[in-house]
Amino acid sequence: MSLKKNVISNFILTSSTILFPLITFPYVTRVLSSNGLGSIFFIDAFSQYFIILSSLGIPFYGVREIAKHKHDVKRNSDLVVELVILQFFLALTCCCIFFALHFFIPKLGSQISLIQIACLSILSNSFLIEWYYQGIENFSYITKRSLIIKSLSVIAILVLVKQQDDYILYFLILSLLVFANSFLNFYNFYKHFYKGWPERLNLSIHLKPLLVLFSINVSISVYTVLDTVILGFFTTPVAVSFYNVPLKLVKMFWLLIAGIGTVLIPRMSVLHANKNNEAIRDLMAKSINVIFLIALPFSFFCVVFPKEILTIISGEKYLPAINVLRILSLIPLIIGLCNVFGTQYLLPIGQERKILHATILGLIVSLTANFILIPIYSFTGAAISCLLAELTVCIYIYIWARKNIAITFDYKLLSLIVLSLLPSFLFTLGLKNYLSSLSMMALSIFVYIVSFILFQLLLFRNKFVDEIVSNILKFKK
Repeated sequence: MSLKKNVISNFILTSSTILFPLITFPYVTRVLSSNGLGSIFFIDAFSQYFIILSSLGIPFYGVREIAKHKHDVKRNSDLVVELVILQFFLALTCCCIFFALHFFIPKLGSQISLIQIACLSILSNSFLIEWYYQGIENFSYITKRSLIIKSLSVIAILVLVKQQDDYILYFLILSLLVFANSFLNFYNFYKHFYKGWPERLNLSIHLKPLLVLFSINVSISVYTVLDTVILGFFTTPVAVSFYNVPLKLVKMFWLLIAGIGTVLIPRMSVLHANKNNEAIRDLMAKSINVIFLIALPFSFFCVVFPKEILTIISGEKYLPAINVLRILSLIPLIIGLCNVFGTQYLLPIGQERKILHATILGLIVSLTANFILIPIYSFTGAAISCLLAELTVCIYIYIWARKNIAITFDYKLLSLIVLSLLPSFLFTLGLKNYLSSLSMMALSIFVYIVSFILFQLLLFRNKFVDEIVSNILKFKK
């Protein structure tokens, strides 16, 4: 499948990651209590630790190794079997630890039902093998399967989740979503790609490269989920929900941006093997441009209209989280750039240790900031800590990537975006006393879009934007 088709398929997939939560999340935040939703966020933070621990860096390692030997079907079949065995036994161990923790940690002891459901997700994740389909660049299958399963989960949530106390049922539906994806992925692999049991299981050969990636994942999991865990211990489930509701909204957009990197890892691995640095620089530049196009307007509208966005997404009861949304709105831009320098470049060229050093540094910043700021500023302190940690990681990875390859920024595109946002901002200042806040936000978005089109046509004629429009028109034909 061509890179263009892969990007389109993955864009549809990641867009669905935004669309479906935009349907379900406003619904569940209104139906479920803040306390119940906060309990889910707290337990889910723990389960994410264990999912990443049991993954052992396999998702990144698997994509890279499958992509290197894409046409060696038997070798890849053996690799899948070996990595699934490793991940399953690690997942089983993590579930035992998770279950045992509820005897010793009082805040976990009252959530045994949620822990049992979370263990289903941890075990199911062992058989997800999404990395296999990414490695062979079969994004079309991933997209079709995901859209079907997500559609069914949306229907289940809207039909079954009706009362404040249905938070356990809601969490179960989310876990069954992981189970269904894993079942279909593994069944499809067994039916079409499985070439028999390996003549000799060689698990040890994977351990050395996996340990580096495992260390990266541990560091990332700690500093990305630690804020919720520490917040849960220092405060209440309600405070946890005030932090996680805007965080979930922001995550929708950084997953959209991260999807770009997922598509490009296999291609970057091949380009590096062929020492085609010019093509690598070109792909990196295009990725950075896409991130600017998506992340900068998102951050702007979250900073200017946080009240309106939270009211639409989650209802007025989450308005205390206005400043959290403003702070976290910068995260998609930072993580997007970090993925270009790290996931898209350093990882495919075998520089995992540089990413590890960055994540350890991020972990130190996160730990320090969380323990200082959360007791004082509660959920707002958690947001500041998250921003500081991500910014630290991004700067470190950028410095090391810059030492290996020239990184260019399209300042004309940046100027186009900023100038297009300026009329939107001026309209907001001038008309805010005459229009309702929701009408003002809708008008502001419309003014930005019109300004962007006019500046592009009459002033900038940015080549990258022209290329996107040209590709869209060709795709329609």
